[in-house]
Amino acid sequence: MSNQNVVLKEKTDTVRALLKAMRKQLALALPAHLTPDRLVRVTMTAIQNNPRLLDCDRTSLLAAVMTSAQLGLEPDGVLGQAYLVPYGSKVQFIPGYKGYLALARNSGEISTIQAHEVCANDTFGYAYGLNERLDHVPADGDRGEITHFYAYAKYKDGGHIFEVLTRADIDATRDNSDGYKAFKAKRIKSNPWHSHYTQMGRKTVIRKLANYLPLNVQRAAVLDAKQAAGMKADIDEYGEFVIEGEAETVAETEQSAATGAAGATAKLDKLAGGMSGNGADAPTGTAANDDKKMAPEEAKPPNMTQLKKAIKAAQTADEVDIQLDLSRHLSQDHQDKVLAVAVARHAELTPNTQGTTEAQTADLDATGEVGGGLFGDE
Repeated sequence: MSNQNVVLKEKTDTVRALLKAMRKQLALALPAHLTPDRLVRVTMTAIQNNPRLLDCDRTSLLAAVMTSAQLGLEPDGVLGQAYLVPYGSKVQFIPGYKGYLALARNSGEISTIQAHEVCANDTFGYAYGLNERLDHVPADGDRGEITHFYAYAKYKDGGHIFEVLTRADIDATRDNSDGYKAFKAKRIKSNPWHSHYTQMGRKTVIRKLANYLPLNVQRAAVLDAKQAAGMKADIDEYGEFVIEGEAETVAETEQSAATGAAGATAKLDKLAGGMSGNGADAPTGTAANDDKKMAPEEAKPPNMTQLKKAIKAAQTADEVDIQLDLSRHLSQDHQDKVLAVAVARHAELTPNTQGTTEAQTADLDATGEVGGGLFGDE
C-alpha cells in the first residue's frame, strides 16, 4: 500500500470514528425514517466519492452532517437529496432539488409538490390574483428553448400555491451565484449551473415557493440562499442556524492571504518610517528597553492535553465549544483528538429532550436502514 493510500485510510478512519461518536446526538436530531447508522454510511459514501472532503476542516464536516440530520436528508450526492461540497477549506451542506420535494412531502402537510420547465413550443398560461390559474401542456417532439420554470404545491386541506419565474429570472439567480462566478472565471472546473441547468432552475423556483411551505423546507431554502451568496451556514444540534462569514474558494483564500500580508507589510513599513522620522514618538535607548522589560509575556496557547482536560471538565456545551475553538493552532491530528473528546462531552451534556434512552439509541444503531424516505424526480 502506497504512502498516499495509507494517509487516505488514516483520514477516513478518523472521520468514521468521529461520526460514530456523534451517533447519540444524531439520533436526537434525526426523523424516524433515517437512522444514525444509515446517515454515517451515506456520509462515508459521499466521502469515498469525493475524497477532497477529507482535507477540509473537520468541524465544518461534522456541522454539515448535523445539518443533514436536522433536515432528515441523505447527503450522498447521488440521489439528489443533498450534497456535501468542499468550499475552500470548509464543507458546505447544499440541499438538492429532490431534497426540497422530500422535505415538503415528509412534513405531512403537502399532498403534491412539483416543479417543471416550460419551453417555447409548449402551451402555457398563468395568472395571479383572485382568478389565478396555471396551465401547461408540453409540446410533442421538439419543445424548443426553455422560457419559464414553475412550481406548485397542494396542501392536504385543499389549498394550493404556485410560483412562476422567467428564464431571465433564473439566469439572474445563476449569475449571482458565487459558485457560477468561480466557474466562469475558471477558478473551478465544474458547476451544477453549467452541467445541470434544468435541475437548478427547478430548485430555484421551489426555493421561491418555500416561503409558503412547511418550516423544514424554509430552513433548507435559507441554507441554500446563504450558500449561493458565499456564506457558510449550518443547523446545529439544537436546531439553530449557525452562519459564518463569507466562504472563499481556495484560490480566493490564497489570493486574500497574499494581498493581506503585502498590505500589512506596507502599513508596518509606513508606520516604522513615520516613527523614525519623529523622535518624540519613538522610544529609544533605555526607555525602549524599559518598555520591553515591562511588557507582559504573551500567553502561550493551550496544548492538546490541556484542551482535552478542559473539555472533560466543561459543564455546558458553550464551554466545550470555547475550548474547541482554541484548538485551531494545533496540528490536524491533534485537532481531531480534541474534537473527538468534544463530541463525546457534547453527547454527555445534550439533554435527552426527545425521550431517546441510550438503550434505544443502541437499538437504532443496530437496526440499520429503516426506509430511506426517498422520492424520485416527478
